[in-house]
Amino acid sequence: MAGVSGFSHLVVDVTDLDRSEAFYRDVLGLEILGRGFLNDERPNSTLAFNTHHRIVLIQVPDKVEPFRPNSSSIHHALMMNADQFDRAEERLRGLGYKIGDNRAQFRAVGDRNIDIFDPDGHRYQLQTYNPNARAFEPENVGEVVCGNVKDYKVGDVKAFVAGKFFVVRRAEGFFALSRWCTHRKGLLAWKPDHWCFYCPMHGVTYDRKGENTSYFHDVPPMSAHPLSIAADGTITVRPDELIERESFDESQLVAVPC
Repeated sequence: MAGVSGFSHLVVDVTDLDRSEAFYRDVLGLEILGRGFLNDERPNSTLAFNTHHRIVLIQVPDKVEPFRPNSSSIHHALMMNADQFDRAEERLRGLGYKIGDNRAQFRAVGDRNIDIFDPDGHRYQLQTYNPNARAFEPENVGEVVCGNVKDYKVGDVKAFVAGKFFVVRRAEGFFALSRWCTHRKGLLAWKPDHWCFYCPMHGVTYDRKGENTSYFHDVPPMSAHPLSIAADGTITVRPDELIERESFDESQLVAVPC
């Protein structure tokens, strides 16, 4: 299959071309290029973003159905930088739109989103990403004692609230993995029935080595924290120190003392 080199235009069905043109021009800020550019007998209008992308509105005689069965809506996300997002938010407030994000709990710290609907119910997400959203922020909890090696059997994964990390027991030894997802910094949960770490924000999964097993590409392995085992078997983790990893290697494990 040939690779896609870019995105040209989006076609949207509408029931009133005049009304929709006004919305996309005055609310979303698109430029109306003209009507009838599309080889279609139905009335149509082409509008431009401030990039090379276009939206084509086609007036249809029947009712538009913007919602798929068993879903919230068919939606499209429009990415902005932080300054553009601030201006869009100010303009929408001035136009009387209620600004809210019903999925704020699924976003990385500092990421922002506005949901807005066109006159026919098509949903658009105005979004901006915080470049520091995935930055490590230590909790300054110091060293955390995580029990004794005799408290763990091979295959065990135990979650710790203070410092937000897991202790994993493998046949070759122990290591501590950060609970922060390396995709968009969601808080991971251990799913023992599926033998994986799971992020509820976007569904990223990792195996017990902390390596990405989801359909998301280029997600780094889970980060680690320094772990030590005393002569008496006491396990200590330093969650305020982060170890970023490119892959799993057995040298990352701490062997159990004889």
